[in-house]
Amino acid sequence: MASASGCPPFEFSSKYYHVSENGGVCVRQTSFFEGKPVLNQGVGYSVILGFGAFFAVFTSFLVWLEKRYVGSRHTSEWFNTAGRSVKTGLIASVIVSQWTWAATILQSSNVAWEYGVSGPFWYASGATIQVLLFGIMAIEIKRKAPHAHTVCEIVKARWGTSAHVVFLFFCFLTNIIVTAMLLLGGSAVVNALTGVNLYAASFLIPLGVIVYTLAGGLKATFLASYIHSVIVHIVLVIFVYLVYTASSELGSPSVVYNHLLEVASKSRTCQDPISHQGQSCGPVSGNHEGSYLTMLSSGGLVFGIINIVGNFGTVFVDNGYWVSAIAARPSSTHKGYLLGGLVWFAVPFSLATSLGLGALALDLPINESEAGRGLVPPATAIALMGKGGSILLLTMLFMAVTSAGSSELIAVSSLCTYDIYRTYINPNASGKKILKVSRGVVLGFGCFMGLLAVILNKAGVSLGWMYLAMGVLIGSAVLPIAFMLLWRKANATGAILGTVLGCVLGIITWLSVTKIQYGRINLDTTGRNAPMLAGNLVSILTGGVVHAICSMLWPQNYDWSTTKQITVVEKETTNVPAEEFKEEKLVRAKAWVVKWGGGFTVLIVILWPILSLPEGEFSKGYFYFWAVIAIGWGTVGSAVIIVLPLMERWETIQTVIMGMFTNDRLMEKVEELNFKLQTIMQAIPEAERLYLLEKEKAKKIEASEQQACSLPA
Repeated sequence: MASASGCPPFEFSSKYYHVSENGGVCVRQTSFFEGKPVLNQGVGYSVILGFGAFFAVFTSFLVWLEKRYVGSRHTSEWFNTAGRSVKTGLIASVIVSQWTWAATILQSSNVAWEYGVSGPFWYASGATIQVLLFGIMAIEIKRKAPHAHTVCEIVKARWGTSAHVVFLFFCFLTNIIVTAMLLLGGSAVVNALTGVNLYAASFLIPLGVIVYTLAGGLKATFLASYIHSVIVHIVLVIFVYLVYTASSELGSPSVVYNHLLEVASKSRTCQDPISHQGQSCGPVSGNHEGSYLTMLSSGGLVFGIINIVGNFGTVFVDNGYWVSAIAARPSSTHKGYLLGGLVWFAVPFSLATSLGLGALALDLPINESEAGRGLVPPATAIALMGKGGSILLLTMLFMAVTSAGSSELIAVSSLCTYDIYRTYINPNASGKKILKVSRGVVLGFGCFMGLLAVILNKAGVSLGWMYLAMGVLIGSAVLPIAFMLLWRKANATGAILGTVLGCVLGIITWLSVTKIQYGRINLDTTGRNAPMLAGNLVSILTGGVVHAICSMLWPQNYDWSTTKQITVVEKETTNVPAEEFKEEKLVRAKAWVVKWGGGFTVLIVILWPILSLPEGEFSKGYFYFWAVIAIGWGTVGSAVIIVLPLMERWETIQTVIMGMFTNDRLMEKVEELNFKLQTIMQAIPEAERLYLLEKEKAKKIEASEQQACSLPA
């Protein structure tokens, strides 16, 4: 409700307005954080170094426990593929964890702040479908390249050295872009909340990740990812329930709805100084009726298209997702990706529908610069919970950055190890040598991550800009990589031409549209929607069209024989039944993931938005329903991703606990006794057989003696 004097315009945001001394004019705070950290530097360093050290020690300890009590062998194959036997729950947890970037938490709320309810929806749906559809690729790996370690290994086996070099470049570029986004978002929030030096944060955040990845490889990454997922989802549920049920300032969908109507009112005064350039105020340009409560948003739709294109690149061209698919057991692969995608949907959708819309409903004085750096969620968390909210958000963000960062470390490590070292430098490298190189790359790239973040921060590149630009740079490689496993006619020439030409034309289109529309090319103009949309679409479509035309003119007609010949470095004993690799079983799994992955894709990208359009500006009842979906999806998804991995690994957990709390000498005696008992039990049937033979033999002798006695003398 507006105050009688008009200052503040709303009672619920009075703390962000004041009456000026000269002239009695109503003045709005120019920014939320005003350059002052909420927490002291000690808290920032404690979170970064404390959590980093804890996870380094704890995850390394879990890996040691598995080695000690379950019998895992720490070979190079195990380091890079986790034994290829990971079950559905842990694969889903890993997918959620490695797809939950700093951008997932920060940028999703930024687009909610910009476009209203359509922002979280398009962020979530536009980045979920790639994971759902990648389930098809994951099954195809099991069918056509069962012993591969990386995506580029498959490229080389099918298309040769030239294509291998091109796709290796694009895979590295993807890893660099993702790493940059993780650290740009992470360092910006740590700096804003605690005052920790931006460049120090860039180097310190990856430190703990390097340690546990060095110790345990992919399995350590998976274990850490699960713990990180648990913490992220607990904090997610806290924030969602805080905004819609528990907060004294908001506390219900009804209050949020009323506030969103008021802040976007056409009668609201938005001239300086009652509101400043770049702050949310009044009707939203491009939205139906200027409302935040509508899916009819041109800006939201354009962002959705950019989001879909860009995220196809960061899933299909990121070796991390291929490594996770390789690590999964065949019966778990397709289910893990589908479940992971559906649970991940809740992270940006539920979180941004609460914290992003919460920032608008509280009329927080966030400016464009703060939003671009990803500071919308921390602002809402602080407004609702004070310092406690900022610590929770900081913890959640640290989990997201370090978990996805460890995935990128393994992705780069396996590319350098198998696609450069084993392919071009030492083809006969032993397992020990490969393990040494893998660890060396983890250490080297971990240090490079920090340096890269410093360079980009110096250049003034923001998280939002990098997020929108990624599709232009790597989108052209998406369809050629998909064709590699899905289309037998796809040839090497088309793959190389499509990928390179698509990237070049995408960049030219992006910069040309920027120049034509805005007259100048800089970080601000190149980061706007129209140039980004044009560049993204040209990049991905050119890559696919050029490759398709070349392949139809000069088809390869490939039979995947060479991809099936990719060899492992060390033979591993596996507990995965051989029948899981049978062709008919894998074909059924592919049909399953095509049906369900395709079905959910149509539901969340086409049917859901179409069904929301007739509503125009949401009624209070419709918004209530929308908020309930966000709360329910977030709650159920969190419960599934926390409980399922524990259920699947309960036997292993029991074995480890028994081992930890039982004396080692006693365990040896018990194992020895078990062995003797097993030997006796195995010997019983043989002993019984010998006894019966002897008994039969004795009967025969007795019978022959009786017969001899009965004969006449």
